[in-house]
Amino acid sequence: MEWARFAEQLVGALAIGCIYSLIALGYSMIIRATEILHFAQGEIVMLGAMFGVTLFRFTPLPYVAVFIIAMALAGVAGFLLEVGVYRVLRGRKVTLLNIMIATVGVSIVLQNVARLTWGSEPIRYPTIYAKATYSLGPLQVPTQMLWVVLAGLALMVALQLFFEKTRQGLALQAAAQDPQTAQLMGINLDRTISLTFAISGAVGGAAGVLLAPMFFATFDMGFITGIKGFVAATLGGLGSIPGAMLGGILFGILETFGAIWISTSYKDAIGMILLIVILLVFPQGLMGLIGQGEGRR
Repeated sequence: MEWARFAEQLVGALAIGCIYSLIALGYSMIIRATEILHFAQGEIVMLGAMFGVTLFRFTPLPYVAVFIIAMALAGVAGFLLEVGVYRVLRGRKVTLLNIMIATVGVSIVLQNVARLTWGSEPIRYPTIYAKATYSLGPLQVPTQMLWVVLAGLALMVALQLFFEKTRQGLALQAAAQDPQTAQLMGINLDRTISLTFAISGAVGGAAGVLLAPMFFATFDMGFITGIKGFVAATLGGLGSIPGAMLGGILFGILETFGAIWISTSYKDAIGMILLIVILLVFPQGLMGLIGQGEGRR
């Protein structure tokens, strides 16, 4: 049945969209906290994937444990980059533009370190799920896609609750919105920025562990994936946490069905064209448009 085929494709689109949302969240959190576009965020995703496949190879841990540990390791990587590189540059009063250029250098370094550590050949994840698909009448839903959607949505909900319900989350938002006032209120800006990089690293690592089993883990997988995450963040509105979630899912749907209706050969080009259109037509993103609409009422 046509509707069943469409539903299966939609689940796949939602799965990849959730991954893009997690990557976009990392970009948006860092932009809100520092006004820096972190070009190495894609490489954090790659590190998450590599940490995951390494844990699978050398430990008997189940996938859930691997997922959590790889997230934590990617979070540590993000934290170390902030403390060891970006904080030092900020302390030397380096301009934001030069810090963003430094993130490009960090991206290249991480790629080459990964190539030396894990090699240049694609690495396949082991079989994770005992059952390949779930059958819902005529609908055949791949188990992997279903769990990617559930895990991605759970992480996004948990992150939103963290920002809204916890003292540390509220402090992060306050520091991002008005750093000077937050500092006067006793919030340590260096600590909040480091925590922001750690959380963005963790969600990026989660995206890598969810993405790599669908394809392969490679040292350069973060480049195009990171760009797509940036497109998703731009679509939702750079710096907007809800926008990053919405933009990632919408971009995943547009990319998936665009590839189906046009050609899979142009799958990556669709995302780049979409980025150009967004920047030309509504650079403020979806959340900016929503805000404008509410302001007119």
